[in-house]
Parts: sequence; C-alpha cells; structure tokens
Amino acid sequence: MRRLAAMFVAAVLVVPLLSACGDDSAAPASTPTGTSAANAPSPGPTGPNTPAPKPLAAETTVNASLPFRNIEAYAPLLLAEHFGEFKKENIKINIQLVQTNNLVVLMQKGDIDFAPAAPSAGLFNAIAGGADIKGIGGGVGWSPANHQGYYVRKSLLKADGTFTACDLKGKKVSTGSATGLGSPAVVELAAYLKTCNLTVKDVTIVPLGGADLLAGLDSGSVDAGNLSDPVWSTAEKTGHKLIIPFTASITSYWMGKIRTEKPEVAAAIVRALVRTSRTYLQGDYRSNPEVKAGLIKAMGATEAQVTGASSLVFDPDFKFPITNIAPIEAAWAEIGGIVNFPKPLADSQIYDDTPRQTALAA
Repeated sequence: MRRLAAMFVAAVLVVPLLSACGDDSAAPASTPTGTSAANAPSPGPTGPNTPAPKPLAAETTVNASLPFRNIEAYAPLLLAEHFGEFKKENIKINIQLVQTNNLVVLMQKGDIDFAPAAPSAGLFNAIAGGADIKGIGGGVGWSPANHQGYYVRKSLLKADGTFTACDLKGKKVSTGSATGLGSPAVVELAAYLKTCNLTVKDVTIVPLGGADLLAGLDSGSVDAGNLSDPVWSTAEKTGHKLIIPFTASITSYWMGKIRTEKPEVAAAIVRALVRTSRTYLQGDYRSNPEVKAGLIKAMGATEAQVTGASSLVFDPDFKFPITNIAPIEAAWAEIGGIVNFPKPLADSQIYDDTPRQTALAA
C-alpha cells in the first residue's frame, strides 16, 4: 500500500507521472478483497484471441460509457464492439456518451456498468464516501512517437515560436475534460505553472476536451489545453505548439456494483477487452488495414488521424495503473479545495483485480 507524505507533494508537482504500467509491490494472487497486485502476470494463455470466450448462459445487456469516442486510448472498448468480441461473450454492449463528472452518479445507480476514464477528483471523492466503484484494468502506455499533452494555440507564440509558463498567466486553459481542476491532468499543468511561480489560480479553467477542445484552439476561444490521441496530431499539423508533454497514461477502466452482483458478467467484460487488446492492438497496430478501418469507423476519426506509427502501447494483460495514479491525490491536496478526504485512499479502496484475474485465468 502506498502512503504519500506531505513532504513528497512538491516533488510530485515538478516531476511527470511515472511509467505507463503499474508496478506495485508484489502481493498474493488473490486476497479477500480482490485487490491482488496490479502487476501480477497472466495466469492463463497469452497471445492473440486469448483468453478464449466463455459465453454467458443468456444474452446480457451491459451499459458502458465514454466521454468522447474519438480518443484512441479507448480503443479496447471501441474495437471490442466493432469486431464483435462482446458478442462472443453473449454480451449486448450499449455504449453511451457520458462526461466523467456525470459518470459517478450513473455508475452508482447501476445505469452504467463500466467505463474507461481518467480518474477524477469527483470519482475519488465518491469512492472515499463509500461508492461501490473500483478500477479494474487499463494499461495504456505511450511510445516516443506520442505527443499528447498541453498545446497552446499558434497565435500566442512569440515571433521565434517560443512560449513560456509566464505567458500562460490569465489565459483560458482546459485540462482536457469537463472535470476541470478535478482532472488528473492538472498535475502537469500545476508543475508547468510552478516554473514561473504561478498556480492554477492564475489561469481560467474551461471544461472542454477532444475535438471540441481542438475547435476551441482553432477559433481562439481557448488558449491552451490537454489533447489526447488522435486529436493532438491534428493540432500539431495545424501549428499549435506542444508546451507540456506527457510521459505516462492513467487511462483506466472503472466498474460499479456489477463486479460483485454479477461477477461472471464482470469477468466476461474483461475477457472481451483483454482479447481485443491482444488480438488487434499490439505492436504497430495501425499498419493493419482491418484495424485501421475499425479505428476510423469506431472513433469517427479521419484517415489522417490514424495514419503513421502507432503511438500507444496497450498492455496485453490489461493491468490497472495504480502507480501512475498515486501522485494525483497529492497534487489535488496541494492545490486545495478539490478532494474532501484528508489522506490518500488505500489501494484496496481504488481498485479490484478480481475480474481481471478471473478473466486471465480462462
């Protein structure tokens, strides 16, 4: 279990997030609370088309959500639908568009069963308050070809093409989602501003993400913002400048009470996601015409956005990135007024590895 003392807060704000895949200390393969080590190796077969489907006895409707469809990090969910991997498990998948700030309420009610999302302060506050929501997987890393991060609109660049943290004072900035300061991307923004003795209070946070944020940069309604795959590539080609590069991903999958009420369905969901990652999203997956066509259709992306070397690295074991998530709580605490719990949550409160372990053992 991790504990982040106050002395580490300053360090958190000046160092980028850690490696893309969790590397928590070893733990038994199974515990009473289902919080076995997030970096536990796959206990079953690996490789394409694994784990094999185990269709549920009756067709089951499962509700998932996304804040945006045009985010490549969500490819396991989108391609699992596109290529019929959920159908192989006898799951009828229903994907809705739900912003992260609304996800918590819907998941607590059981209206949304699972969703990929960056962990938000609202989500962590709900978990601290007893909400039955836990992380169950993820594992998306970035190759050197990935230029995700905060972009500033080109019209704000100096004549020599430079831009500094001091230039961001008073500007309108998006952390890339509707959660604003509750987004984990606030860590990098706070660190960048600190290089000019500024804080997030010196900028105006606006709630935009994805293609809407890119449109805001183009129109000038937003001055800077955090762009994900594949939207950042369009921004880069347009001439907007990357000012805060990211080095690690905290995209993760979260699941509500279906984990404990219908564990066989939870395992089937994860089987489909893992099988999709292993079959379609390994190596230079964009070079596969079938996968590329699937990404274009499922994401509503342009061919140009998914052309070129694959810049994401999908963990074939779908591990939850607990180590990358650890510094975020400290950053929120440093900023103040974002989380309503006094100390970092225990790992057992944040994630449940039981569905993944069950799925991988198939």
